[in-house]
Amino acid sequence: MKATFDLNQAVRVLPPFAQAEVFDFVSFLQHKYAETKEPSVREDAAYWVAMSEASLQQVWDNEEDDIYHELLKR
Repeated sequence: MKATFDLNQAVRVLPPFAQAEVFDFVSFLQHKYAETKEPSVREDAAYWVAMSEASLQQVWDNEEDDIYHELLKR
């Protein structure tokens, strides 16, 4: 009997930062295996911006840096 693998369940139990890594990797694979092998410069740039934002979201949004945001408001 072959065991089934539920990808959604496997990802759901991961911590948020690991879920972001899975998303980044899946996005990378989608880009890698896209039907169009010659993306325009604009599409390629948009892809890398999206990947960077997803990867850095944990770094950007954290309570430790809130004090710096308050200093910038002064």
